[in-house]
Amino acid sequence: MAESFNSFFNSSKTFGLNIKVPTRTLQQAGKTLGDTAGGVFEPLFSYLEENENVFSGDITKELSKTFSQNFNMNLALNIADEKANGPKPTFDTKF
Repeated sequence: MAESFNSFFNSSKTFGLNIKVPTRTLQQAGKTLGDTAGGVFEPLFSYLEENENVFSGDITKELSKTFSQNFNMNLALNIADEKANGPKPTFDTKF
């Protein structure tokens, strides 16, 4: 019994290292890892590309453009709100 125990655990045969992985599997794993690693930084690169004018030093122009858009949007929303709900109520607080 002791002899079979020793021969089982101390055998010269390796277990599990003789498996051959297909080349296609290795290629797919490499592609998957590459896409995963690249996909992590893709949103950052697209954000930097989209907002390149801000990071290039032309911040004043971009800020004035954004403030102008904000003003026009608020003006249009206030006009639409007044058309839908009527004029804003005024309260006389003088007694």
